[in-house]
Amino acid sequence: SIKPLVGDNVMVDIIDEEKKKGNISEILERKNQLIRPAVANVDQAVVLFAMADPMPNLNLLDRFLVMMERQGVETVICFNKSDIVSAVWLMGIYEKCVNQVLSITTKEKIGLSDLQKLLEGKTTVLAGPSGVGKSSTLNELYPEAKMETGSVSEKIGRGRHTTRHSELFCINASTYLFDTPG
Repeated sequence: SIKPLVGDNVMVDIIDEEKKKGNISEILERKNQLIRPAVANVDQAVVLFAMADPMPNLNLLDRFLVMMERQGVETVICFNKSDIVSAVWLMGIYEKCVNQVLSITTKEKIGLSDLQKLLEGKTTVLAGPSGVGKSSTLNELYPEAKMETGSVSEKIGRGRHTTRHSELFCINASTYLFDTPG
């Protein structure tokens, strides 16, 4: 038997309709499945990296891109915190590798409408290392999420793993967004 993943479509045997309790009786066939982050049935990945605080680990970004390519998942690269360091030079490099490269500043709400347009009508996994602004970006796109956010460690210059599990949010009838740990 296979282990259920966030994003699986399942059949449920209802135990108590009023209390909304049931048991998963069958996991339906997956369109795809990612190992890191562990999610299923995604249309695209938005790989979020910060331009500073923490500095982008381009080796890690390249590994994300290879993993998404192997799984056949369309990928958008989104460079956040570009108010601190311009993303223009990196955008030029990576736009040859993926469908789209965006530069955003979540804190200032810059570029979020472009990101929102790319999410519309799709199931998207928001991936990237800890501290790059995944939960902050989700909170801006979908305030009802109320995701906890944290600061980057001054000592080691990395995020603090505020998000500890993957969660799927229904933005509207045809748009879903996974928030995942770094």
